[in-house]
Amino acid sequence: MLDNDPFTTFEPGQIISAAAMNAMQSKMRAEIHKQIAEALAALTEVDLSKDSNALEGHSAQDLLSKFLEQAMQKFPGHTGYRKLFKVLEFDEPNLIEHELKLCPLVDLYELKSFEVICADDDDKRRGEARFFLYHTSEKRISMEGPNGTVTVDIEERGETPFSIPVSEMLDYLGVEYTDDTSLGDLETELWKAMFAPPNDPFDPSDYCHSPWYERCCREERTVGSLKAKGDWDDLKLKMIPCKVVNPAPLERDDSSSERRPPNILVAHHDFDRLSLVLRERIFINDNQQLANVCLMVLLKV
Repeated sequence: MLDNDPFTTFEPGQIISAAAMNAMQSKMRAEIHKQIAEALAALTEVDLSKDSNALEGHSAQDLLSKFLEQAMQKFPGHTGYRKLFKVLEFDEPNLIEHELKLCPLVDLYELKSFEVICADDDDKRRGEARFFLYHTSEKRISMEGPNGTVTVDIEERGETPFSIPVSEMLDYLGVEYTDDTSLGDLETELWKAMFAPPNDPFDPSDYCHSPWYERCCREERTVGSLKAKGDWDDLKLKMIPCKVVNPAPLERDDSSSERRPPNILVAHHDFDRLSLVLRERIFINDNQQLANVCLMVLLKV
């Protein structure tokens, strides 16, 4: 019989602390582990053909680890957590319909642009992006420019890289695929999911892929072929969300401080909607043009 009792009971109006949430997650993990272990223990006979097709030769421990990983990836979506990508224009309210039924905690991180070498057909271009798909073999990418060879460090030597496994981002976004899905189609679906409402559309110049990706797309390689050759886990998405925690005004030299993100107003309209407003003019192109601010927005209840 299904047990509908909550893992942790909260009373109306009670403050939900980090310790309580961590304890609830521990209970959920333990219960998932227990149920999977019991289910695996109940398997007395597995037909060989089914084993080769469905289990792919994995041990019980391999399956348990995979189930737990998938369960924990879905956990944030059931606990009132949202990660959004937004583009703010000066003094233009950006409405977010989160439908969380409460006023969530809002945390803002500016998406810094970084230097890349993008590939498109046989062309390579050096520029800046905010999202970049690459293979871990491409820690440095080179191209021939008008003044000789140009090299860009995608992962800085000796520093912790900014990289998210593509498979984890696909799972978080709920993008469905099979081993027969081509890498090109998968990339298209990834960008569509990242910039679909309630996210904002980003300028195409803000995202691109590496020469390795371009070559594999032309060859129409599939997810299955990437897994077979050991490349699947080496596919990464680079982005740099950052925030400067500003010191007190009297201790800060405004003329030289770097503030990320800039002055942004957060307003809760009701339990399902909030808005963000960029309150600071940011000029580019010799002060001739107002710049937008690209954000990663985290919501939590």
